[in-house]
Amino acid sequence: MKRFYCIFLLILPFPLFAYIDPMSGSTILYVVAGFLAAIFYGLRGFFYRLMNLWQGRGFSSRDSIEGCDIVFYSEGKQYWQVFQPVIEALEKREIRSAYLTSGKDDPGLEYESSWLSSQYLGGMAQSWAFLNNLRAPVLIMTTPQLDIMTLKRSHGVRHYGHLLHSPTDIHSYRKYAFDYFDSVFCCGPYQISSIRQMEEVRQSAPKLLLETGLTYYDSMIKTLEGNDQFSHEKPVLLVAPTWQPFCIINRFGPALFRTLLENRSYQVIFRPHPQSFVSFPDVIKEIEELFRSDELFEIDKQASGALSLQRADVMITDVSGVALDFAFLQKKPIVFFEVPFDGKGMEASNLDSQSWDLTIRDQLGALLQENELDKLNDVLKQMITDPPVEDLQKLRDANFYNWGKAGEIAAEQILEIVEQLK
Repeated sequence: MKRFYCIFLLILPFPLFAYIDPMSGSTILYVVAGFLAAIFYGLRGFFYRLMNLWQGRGFSSRDSIEGCDIVFYSEGKQYWQVFQPVIEALEKREIRSAYLTSGKDDPGLEYESSWLSSQYLGGMAQSWAFLNNLRAPVLIMTTPQLDIMTLKRSHGVRHYGHLLHSPTDIHSYRKYAFDYFDSVFCCGPYQISSIRQMEEVRQSAPKLLLETGLTYYDSMIKTLEGNDQFSHEKPVLLVAPTWQPFCIINRFGPALFRTLLENRSYQVIFRPHPQSFVSFPDVIKEIEELFRSDELFEIDKQASGALSLQRADVMITDVSGVALDFAFLQKKPIVFFEVPFDGKGMEASNLDSQSWDLTIRDQLGALLQENELDKLNDVLKQMITDPPVEDLQKLRDANFYNWGKAGEIAAEQILEIVEQLK
């Protein structure tokens, strides 16, 4: 009888109540997709190895980059300007390199050079599966968290280098962002100091930390030099917050723009972070609808914010990294609002020091507390009449390596690494 009940319970249909939240669900699907892609690329690589062995070319695969000691990997078009100055510097030296990307519309795929071979790898899962089996002496990337999630170190790659592509400190990166790289190409001494602190905290092996600079600034400096200054009747304010939940758009909402537009003294450009349209679309929509008909208000949804940065006289932001681009490339002041920064799950949670970019905000312009919105117009007037341009120049020179020639320096450093591997 007991056996009968056991069988009955096994075959009896009944509802199973289970729930997977969207974030966990997408992560699981992503990992599964990456696992399947890894199996596919592994089998494909083994097939090509057998074919090459049969044809007398040795036991190799198409995951090897022929004739290139240096391989770059990019997640998409937004990073091409980071790699381009380095690739161009290698090209001048007649050094071959390869550029692999997960972006189908990456400009690097259209770059014409006899010294560069470019390849579209497919989506992220396919790309990482390919990279996990890559065979190359040196692989340089901007992607953090190597060997933490799906992107693993390949046994066929001898040296992994991370090319930092932001002037901010490392505090806002996800945990273990750089732990398993062999080298990190740093923008300034503050990044080297923070990474060394992290190595001490985690008792990890010291990495090769290079004094490189910010490579994408090379291209931006050249672009700015060829452009005329914009002329306008009223001073232009650029509101450019971060996309995090604690940003000034969520803290103030429409009240921020009412304050800026009430005395009719400014032209206001609102440039939300692209992720904002996903993270809090209702707030963005409310602001857009309320001020759409105001001739002194405009919203910038362009892929590149370069034009808005050039037009603006003052930026208003919170902890957005674009503030440093505005300060050091445009040499224009910024008004920051202090917002609660949550470092949970980020490198900041393991560092006692404060992020360098947060410590210099008062030198880039002015720092206001959240309850000081009523002081904003007075501060803006001061920033426009007496901008701290000279101080910005000194601050820039003291904190960035190789201003305007970081691409050339990065190329030299990579070639030194290649030479040491021989």
